[in-house]
Amino acid sequence: MTAPEWFRTALEVPVETGAVRVDGVDIAYRAWGRIGDPVVALVHGAAANAHWWDHVGPSLAQGRRVVALSLSGHGDSGRRPRYSYALWAREVAALLDGCEKPLVVAHSMGGRVAYHLAHTCPGLGGIAFIDTGFAGMPGPAARAVFADIASRPGRAYATREEAVAAFRPFGSAEPIAAYLQRHIGEHSVKPVPYGWSWKFDPEIFHALMFPHTVSGVVPVPAALLRAGRDSVVTEEVLTATRLVLPSAAAYEAIELSGHHVMLDAPLELVAWLRKTLASW
Repeated sequence: MTAPEWFRTALEVPVETGAVRVDGVDIAYRAWGRIGDPVVALVHGAAANAHWWDHVGPSLAQGRRVVALSLSGHGDSGRRPRYSYALWAREVAALLDGCEKPLVVAHSMGGRVAYHLAHTCPGLGGIAFIDTGFAGMPGPAARAVFADIASRPGRAYATREEAVAAFRPFGSAEPIAAYLQRHIGEHSVKPVPYGWSWKFDPEIFHALMFPHTVSGVVPVPAALLRAGRDSVVTEEVLTATRLVLPSAAAYEAIELSGHHVMLDAPLELVAWLRKTLASW
């Protein structure tokens, strides 16, 4: 499948790459827009990385500095012996150090990271949550899946091409566009002694097995975008989430999208983000 023009145009936008060192580990980032402009941080979900935003970040960079990071244990960032939402939040905070009222866009697990960030990093301008729910302990089935992934090394493939072709977003039930599958797949694999495997550290899933404790309402403006199908924000989870987000929070859904909204409905996501970020 040929990539559409908007996608090719996004990838042609100049991107700055670098890393910040946080608690002894290098945290890789990708940035679009001018230094000095208001900052938007893009925080990915479990087993993802900064490249998941390559086709989204440039579209938000008009008048803004957009920075996508790979949390430790993901992408091109370093690994740690263990992980937690609070630790990942410190990594985002380090990237935003010195920024005035930065905005945060956070998907899935990244939303829980952003929750901790809001309570430990004063001065955020707002958080746009994308299909993130707050409902305590994961269910038994989810815990079993996380424990299984965390307990074994990532699957190995004989060649890079095999690994790229095998890439699927974690937890996705539906296929994504071939051009997105290939682009993100190419940036999600690495050579290992026994072939090619995924960049993410399976150990990250230990952090997802424990209850996500909340300590009050998100203290900054917030909005939640839900997926229309395969959403982690069920009605039960939505009820719990309404107790965590501020009373003025906006709620919307993209009906044709699955959980990975930036892959299923990227143009609709960009439109929602532009509207939401402009309101803050």
